[in-house]
Amino acid sequence: TYGLAILLSVATAAAAWWYSREEERPLPEAPGTSPDAAIQARERWALAGLCFFSGFVVLALEVVWTRVFAQVHENSVYSYAIILIVVLVGLAIGAGISSVVARVVTRPWPALGVMTVLGGGLLTLGPGMLMHVTHGLEPVHTLESWDDYVGGLFDTGFRGIGILVVALGMVFPFLMKVAEREVRLPGRMLGRLLAINTAGAIAGALLGGFVMLPAWGMWGSLRALTLMYLAVSLLLPMGWGRLGIGCRVAAVGFLALAFTALDPTGYPVMGTPAGKQAAKVLQAWESGGGTVVAVERPSGHRAIVVDGGYALGSTEAYVEQANQARIPLYLFPDTETICFIGLGTGMTAGAALDEEEFPKVSRVVSCELTPAVVEAAKKWMPPQLTGGVFDDPRSQIRVEDGRHFLMASGESFDMINADLFLPYRRGAGSLYSLDHYRVAAERLNPGGVFVQWLPLYQLTEDEFGTIVRTMLEAFGQVTMWRNNFEPGQEKVALIGRLEDGPVPVPPPGKREEMQRAVEGLDWRGTTPDMLRVEPEAIPFMYAGNLTAAAGLFDDYPVNTDDRPVIEFQTPKRFREVAADDEVIWCVGPKLTRWIDRIFETSPVEKDPVWAGHPEANRHMVKAGLAFHRAMVAKALGDFDEVDGAWEAFQREWVMGAR
Repeated sequence: TYGLAILLSVATAAAAWWYSREEERPLPEAPGTSPDAAIQARERWALAGLCFFSGFVVLALEVVWTRVFAQVHENSVYSYAIILIVVLVGLAIGAGISSVVARVVTRPWPALGVMTVLGGGLLTLGPGMLMHVTHGLEPVHTLESWDDYVGGLFDTGFRGIGILVVALGMVFPFLMKVAEREVRLPGRMLGRLLAINTAGAIAGALLGGFVMLPAWGMWGSLRALTLMYLAVSLLLPMGWGRLGIGCRVAAVGFLALAFTALDPTGYPVMGTPAGKQAAKVLQAWESGGGTVVAVERPSGHRAIVVDGGYALGSTEAYVEQANQARIPLYLFPDTETICFIGLGTGMTAGAALDEEEFPKVSRVVSCELTPAVVEAAKKWMPPQLTGGVFDDPRSQIRVEDGRHFLMASGESFDMINADLFLPYRRGAGSLYSLDHYRVAAERLNPGGVFVQWLPLYQLTEDEFGTIVRTMLEAFGQVTMWRNNFEPGQEKVALIGRLEDGPVPVPPPGKREEMQRAVEGLDWRGTTPDMLRVEPEAIPFMYAGNLTAAAGLFDDYPVNTDDRPVIEFQTPKRFREVAADDEVIWCVGPKLTRWIDRIFETSPVEKDPVWAGHPEANRHMVKAGLAFHRAMVAKALGDFDEVDGAWEAFQREWVMGAR
């Protein structure tokens, strides 16, 4: 695809060169025109300046608008593409209108004054229009069909910025028409104006993303661009006739409104999902990398939210976040060095620094792409939950892309622990790619492990199968481990190792206490989190040997950087599933069916993962299978299934605790 784009661009350049071999012939003067009709030197400068400024504002606005819609859309590649299409269509319509206007007007500068004031006025109204059509930046979380979803995004985009883009899109094509009509060598002039406009567009995109957003935020940036646009309209050489005076008065009026009644800087930077209570915004950061907000929810728990609706974690889910470090470290207690890809709230990396639990851990490197996430976690997450991640000398936080860090640094680790990544977010699919997994495998010390956590409540069975198949291509052994037993909210870890073999034997633990833990329990009064993750009971979390059951995943594609099926498939796939199935994600009954198939293919008695382990650990694995099945059946109201699964759980647990 990229090669085709290069080929088309080179072909266009070659065609332009071919037609430019002969010297351009001046156009004949139009009958009845005088030398005064030609563009004067002062007007040439104004023309060039307006061309630059037009490109600057449109591209800067596109960057800022994309950020505004990022608080609403799900931020897949399709969401960004739709905004681009809206802008391009609006510019095309504006160009068509300006072409007609250029044919009928006789005084171009007053016409340009009207166009720029019209655009500036709509820019003044623009933030309010965006707040109206997005219902106060309410995140879109719908499960309608793919066509309806895309149609809805287009509808929101065109209603939010469509008319504004049309107005802005009239200016540069009108300038081109004026220059074409009033100079005798139009080719050269049009080429220069296009180059100037392109330079302005590049500057606008760069400054919009890397200067304006960090300095003023998205609403402040919109106001600043409105101010620039209206200020330029005041400087145009449109004369002091009634039309010129009227345009200037209107521009001043819009400027006043932008700083008073229509000042957008008081608008929120994030909305509230439909049906939920609004969270209290503790602090917000806006930068080129995204909008990060630390919030306190009505329950009192704190969370870090990125771009509208994506929560990196919260104090409410502390146990599960800490388990993302504890489970792999309980499995491989000799681990000394760890690299975490994704810091989030800091609770996972902080749990790894517990000296009583993990005395051998000597170095923890946490990579976080967005600087504001680090600041939010340090300032607003309780220190007792983040451990020593911000002050322990063994901890190092690197503000950079974790994948790039592994590729470029050359450092190796005993464990690489990858956080949960929302698969349909733009860019996240590359963290599930074979290219990334192979780099991670190269950065493991001998005997090291790579841990990939999966949010199964955000993956369909297709994405689950694709990620498993991809990891199987990169590692000699891949096993699956649960983080929790909550039906509908399951998280699992895929643990990759270069060599196939058993995991270390866990400590014996307090067997009598383990047996008493289930005595007299009835499934009616139990919850999925009734049993804590402990070193001696770590086999309870085991969910199967994926390498031994690799044949189950043969029909799934491999996700690569060149063919990113995860990033492009997921936004469409879960809507297709929703049309036919009540359970969309790979959770609850879908997950238990997968686990059953895996154990049918690779029974625990023959599984090399448990070679050399006492028989009690195999019973503990079976207890975990039965407990999960019981919790899912209970959630579905299948009480006959619950009775049998619960009985199996109690039997296997007692045998595992002997």
